[in-house]
Amino acid sequence: MGRAFRTAQGTEHAMAEPTSCSPQVTFLMVVGPGEGTLATDTLEGIAACEPAATAWVLDDCTRDGTYEILERWAVGHPGTRVLRNPRPRGYRGIAGSFFSLLRAVAQEPRVPEIVLKVDPDTCIVAPGVVDLVRQRFAAVGPGISGAYRIGASGGRRHFGHLRRNMLLDLLPIGVHKDRRSLRVGLPFWTRYLRAARRHGYELGEHVLGALSAMHGETVGALRESGFLDSLPDDYRALTVEEDVLLGLGTKAVGHQLIDINTDPLDPRVWIQFRPPVPHDADALVERGILAVHPVKATPDGERMRAAFRARRREVLAS
Repeated sequence: MGRAFRTAQGTEHAMAEPTSCSPQVTFLMVVGPGEGTLATDTLEGIAACEPAATAWVLDDCTRDGTYEILERWAVGHPGTRVLRNPRPRGYRGIAGSFFSLLRAVAQEPRVPEIVLKVDPDTCIVAPGVVDLVRQRFAAVGPGISGAYRIGASGGRRHFGHLRRNMLLDLLPIGVHKDRRSLRVGLPFWTRYLRAARRHGYELGEHVLGALSAMHGETVGALRESGFLDSLPDDYRALTVEEDVLLGLGTKAVGHQLIDINTDPLDPRVWIQFRPPVPHDADALVERGILAVHPVKATPDGERMRAAFRARRREVLAS
């Protein structure tokens, strides 16, 4: 039997219940203004490549038709929940948006086995991402898996500028990320810092949030620790990135940050922070890449997405 839920505007959708014999996997996505078409294309890739997964999408109280695009898409995909922020939080409020999604998932009667965060400009190219992160958790244990120490091109990721920001945030007074307002008092995460350091945490280290997988036990541990409820509505600091904050929280509860790519010369996903991706779609497909970020809503990005859609059809047909 399925169950029904209502969106913020009262629209009802059905959502299939996972069977007791199949572990649940849930994708989470936060969508801002102008990202509706991009987001639904990414959701199409998830639905095609990981059909057993569900998806929760949080609209950032958009007023430009984005929310309606998401609603229309969800009508034909009963494994999708569309939620809505009560007010816009914007890019610097992404942590508050994503933490609210994690809290909602953690309050479910059954916490998913794996929760994957995916950005609207991330493309799922072929099946296998869920199997890949499941293998990484089996090898290392619970935590967050994604682009951690190893970058997409095989180079080492560095966290120096984020470490500097966190050190500045440890001062009793400082500036907010917008550079126009002040922070007074220590950020909420400082009370978790000692526990994180005991577990080997280095300031600024994190798994890139564009595509990151969190073990269900980690979601539960973060909720039980109070970390997900500690972020204030008026949070001000230089460290506002949700993936950086979750890196600290994950270490604080004694879980691990885990590279999804284990061979620097043979990546399975291509996740980098800023565009452009240095390979075309054919080259990425040739290498067997399962997911790519960022693929923006530009002419080049649209051509890449069209090639990925064609690739998915070929893979699934075979």
